[in-house]
Amino acid sequence: MKQRFGIAQLLLNNPQLIIVDEPTAGLDPAERQRFLNILREIGTEHTVIFSTHIVDDVKDLCHEMAIMNGGRVLQQITPTDATAAIHGQIWTRRILRDELEDMEKRFSILSSHYNRDNSINIRVHHSKPPAPQFELAEPGLEDVYFIALQGEVGA
Repeated sequence: MKQRFGIAQLLLNNPQLIIVDEPTAGLDPAERQRFLNILREIGTEHTVIFSTHIVDDVKDLCHEMAIMNGGRVLQQITPTDATAAIHGQIWTRRILRDELEDMEKRFSILSSHYNRDNSINIRVHHSKPPAPQFELAEPGLEDVYFIALQGEVGA
């Protein structure tokens, strides 16, 4: 309710630019969706700068995005173009927990997610299969984010 009230109060002055920082943090799923719909509607008549770490919010709401680190813009692109640019370059493999350290030495792992059985799915960015056991995966904005940060570390 505080977020809704703040937006309503802000709109009284009919601003051209609205900046929101982590507006959906702490909201339950239903309220998060309602608030995103409000922001989407506001965005039809106002410029909204939306700062968030919730990748799904960016995918669902933003026409353009920028990835920033340390106050520097690393990438500015549309969400659709960002994932299209890495299409065919994201690979996944299921590994055992005790294999993770070796995999981190051998491959530049973007992310890892535990499964219910404590195995791990790793994601790697590479132009071709990094090893025979890897399978091609559908790229997501989280992959785009991690690739941008890895490029920053290597710079």
